[in-house]
Amino acid sequence: MRPKSSITDMRKLLLSIAIAIVLGAGLSACSQSAAESAASAEADAALAVETVQIKRGDMVRVFSGTATLAAERAANLVSENGGEVLNIYVEEGDRVAAGQVLARIDGERARLALAQTTSIAKRLDHEAQRASLLLDKHMIAADAVERAGFERDAQRAAVALAALSLGKSEIRAPYAGVITRRHIKSGQWLSPNGLAFEIADFDDLVADVPVPEKELAGLRTGQPVAVTADAFRGGEFLGQVERIGAIVDAASGTANVRISIDEADTPLRPGQFVRIAIERERIADALLLPKSALMMGGRQPEVFTVAQGKAHRQPVVLGGEQDGWVQLLGGLAEGAHVVQLGQSQLSDGDAVTIVNRAATTIAREILRSTP
Repeated sequence: MRPKSSITDMRKLLLSIAIAIVLGAGLSACSQSAAESAASAEADAALAVETVQIKRGDMVRVFSGTATLAAERAANLVSENGGEVLNIYVEEGDRVAAGQVLARIDGERARLALAQTTSIAKRLDHEAQRASLLLDKHMIAADAVERAGFERDAQRAAVALAALSLGKSEIRAPYAGVITRRHIKSGQWLSPNGLAFEIADFDDLVADVPVPEKELAGLRTGQPVAVTADAFRGGEFLGQVERIGAIVDAASGTANVRISIDEADTPLRPGQFVRIAIERERIADALLLPKSALMMGGRQPEVFTVAQGKAHRQPVVLGGEQDGWVQLLGGLAEGAHVVQLGQSQLSDGDAVTIVNRAATTIAREILRSTP
């Protein structure tokens, strides 16, 4: 096995050779041999690194998650009356208005029930009137008249219910929405309270997202939410935080956050997989450090700075992260140059050469092929 120090020296040598090739291409027309060039590079060249300057910018902390859309308003539509299905006026996928007739059920039984209850109500009304006359003649007791009045009133209520039932031989949409399922066919017998349709309001979609408890502090109701779906690449839909769960699930460490879609007439559908992004915090004019520059092996994050051709190890204090950048809270000032490629080969105080991206691209390929 090759000693670790020997491998490190070899990698430094190969990296220096790669930089020398890029920086010296076109400048050397002499006939110096490859062996002589390598020897010269090993003797004179410092370790080549790529640096980036610490900059200022806005730091936006975003919570991202996934969810499945659902219709907040969805219902099963039944026929209160039993009977033959006479007419069906809608199909699955049809948009319907509130109160629109969806199907008609044979109301013959309801008509017969109404006729029967009406006949009984007339008889009881007559009996109540007769009882009142007999009471005036002191031929019956007052409680008999009272009982006749109760029976008459109860039957009048039965007539009203029968009339209402007859009106419900039509199945109507309770609100505007889309027919998602049709369970009946023309000519079939539908039992009382039999399921006929399913309806959902596609303009009132929601998504329940499990959010880790450490992310909850930055959320509030009414907060805007960006919603995207793989089915509609490039399309972004506007939503908002509707409700934040009051309880954190002990097993998952998350609370349920409900997102509502604000836009109407979107192509989104219930059951669709979506991605959501909620802006938790915006920090203006923050010091930003590329995440690629960080070394996380020790007790504290560190970077290598470059000053006067030397690399210096520097602990840093970090904040939030966004798109490959982290907020720098302490350890360095604006304008400092930090190593973002080659730092794994450095020791504190090493001589370094700052190179352009073309050189480091070749260096990467050589280092990748080194055992």
